[in-house]
Amino acid sequence: MKKIQGSRDFLRQEIIRGYYKPGTYLPSVRVLGQRLELSKSSVHTILKMLQEEGLLQLSPGRGALVTEYSSGKPVLRRLYMRPSDFGSFGYLPVAMHSMCGVCRAAEMKNVEVIMSFSDSDSLTESMINAYSRGDIQGVIYLQCQNYEGLIKPLEKAGIPCVIAHDMHGFKAVKGGIDFHKITRSAIDYLRQRGHSRIGLLTGAEDDYIYREAIASYRQVLEDYGLEFHPEWLVADLHNLPTEPLVKILGSRKSPTAFFSMRDYRAKVLYAAAAFKGLRIPQDISVISFDDCTWPEAASQGLSTFHEPLHELGENAVDMLQRWVVDGKAPANRLLDAPLIERGSVSIPG
Repeated sequence: MKKIQGSRDFLRQEIIRGYYKPGTYLPSVRVLGQRLELSKSSVHTILKMLQEEGLLQLSPGRGALVTEYSSGKPVLRRLYMRPSDFGSFGYLPVAMHSMCGVCRAAEMKNVEVIMSFSDSDSLTESMINAYSRGDIQGVIYLQCQNYEGLIKPLEKAGIPCVIAHDMHGFKAVKGGIDFHKITRSAIDYLRQRGHSRIGLLTGAEDDYIYREAIASYRQVLEDYGLEFHPEWLVADLHNLPTEPLVKILGSRKSPTAFFSMRDYRAKVLYAAAAFKGLRIPQDISVISFDDCTWPEAASQGLSTFHEPLHELGENAVDMLQRWVVDGKAPANRLLDAPLIERGSVSIPG
């Protein structure tokens, strides 16, 4: 990677200094590879990076066209990243994966990242001042709960700002996941494997992502004509003790499967099932979402939809760069959450 970065910097400087003139094409990938002592795939990676910086225009079948370079052309060189409104948010694995995604994408795009874990009320003013001085070209919040107090002032100041992983349904420039789609996909998966009595483990309904999941859960059950019992919807479930689930699992007519919104809730189900002497998946099946909040999920065989945290961080940098270079806000993006099948779902006996 260091060799790719060094070769990219070298080629960038040659373009900026006029060694390759605007309107002309760079040598072929083969020639550049020989000159830089890199593989063709590495040269392609460098050319894509330089295109993202606005120095090249890649044309299939023709090559890499050098574009007009101007030192005054808008470019993303430094961004301010804040994990959340309150410095850092509770799920450390979530924060780390998202931050790694931002830092990785920034490195690939030659962008410097200023990171702050401060919860100071004056941080927004500091961002605005830094933008007005030209010290930064944009801001990324990994998550944000306070749209009115934190995002709107940046928008009013004309600062490009992207929420990497919107968890609150804000009308902001953002990346995120379609929680309706995930819930429907989970129930479809269970239904296709013979389950008609399906429960939901979720957080409080006043939380946006859980409200979305609950609404979708009830709608999908209705669409398919499946049973709905209010007690099968276990909301505001966080950690042990497991009494609510123990009671459900001990009833005469309990769900044969559950969808768990976040893996740490699936952990609670595993504990409740063990307490009742039930086996997963032989006696009860479970499918979950996030693949990060329960470290033992993989070893316990939990099938779960992978929350693309790293990709959301990378996506935020790409959105911010496009905003800065194009001068207009990009469209919001929803990323897919692929299912990782590990064996926690079986056909009911």
